[in-house]
Amino acid sequence: MDKISIAAETGAAPLCSVPAKGVSVDGSGQETPIIWQLPEEAAVAVQINTEPYTVMMATPSDLTDFGRGFVLAEGIVPNRSDILGVIAMPVENGWAVDVAIEEEALAEARMPRRSIEGRSGCGLCGVENIADVVRVQNPGARTVRPSAEAILKAARELPKRQVMNRFNRTVHGAAWVSLDGEILYVREDVGRHNALDKLIGVLADEGVDLDTGFALMTSRCSFELVQKSATFGIGALVTVSAPTALALDIARKARLFVASLAGDSVVILNS
Repeated sequence: MDKISIAAETGAAPLCSVPAKGVSVDGSGQETPIIWQLPEEAAVAVQINTEPYTVMMATPSDLTDFGRGFVLAEGIVPNRSDILGVIAMPVENGWAVDVAIEEEALAEARMPRRSIEGRSGCGLCGVENIADVVRVQNPGARTVRPSAEAILKAARELPKRQVMNRFNRTVHGAAWVSLDGEILYVREDVGRHNALDKLIGVLADEGVDLDTGFALMTSRCSFELVQKSATFGIGALVTVSAPTALALDIARKARLFVASLAGDSVVILNS
């Protein structure tokens, strides 16, 4: 199979797809040859000031956003200004993302150690200390509460804005939505937490006021999505399916608004 990368309609990231031959079988057993596009999943080594930190399995698009968002969402540094730069480069068997951080800021950081790779379906893999698994942030006043109208408007629009997913029908999407329901940024990845890291990265780089919108994701609401959102300062998180009990508990403690889609309705569990 030859890897193909087709430019996104926006002119931004490549679609990172690999064609695979297969057959489509209908209910009567009739087979039709097809070419199915599969998303790339690659090892991405995250480095901090050239030192290895962790290896994540991710879609190799928007990797500078990913590196920036990862260190902010994991609480390695608290501010975008602490990040001096991000470089993404292909290496043997994968990619490397090197995040340059102010030494003074890094010295004050509480960096959870990771000893193995992080799988694309989970943001926990490799954390060595159980105290680093659940990090409940100091709660602030809740200032963001998107309307059901805005949420449903964005949910209807998001499939059209997922350029990569329209091509391979596989990847998760993380969108930043204004309070009137307009989608402003979208990032995609095979891993839901990676997609959110990428979104956080672009929000930080663009200096977006987090009180002016909310995050919308095509996945279930897992605890690591809540933690990343709360750590970065996102005030509202909307997902396709309901949160886990742990995710809801963390959201309540962090005063993070969470909601899920239920057909033509929105379910809010911590209003």
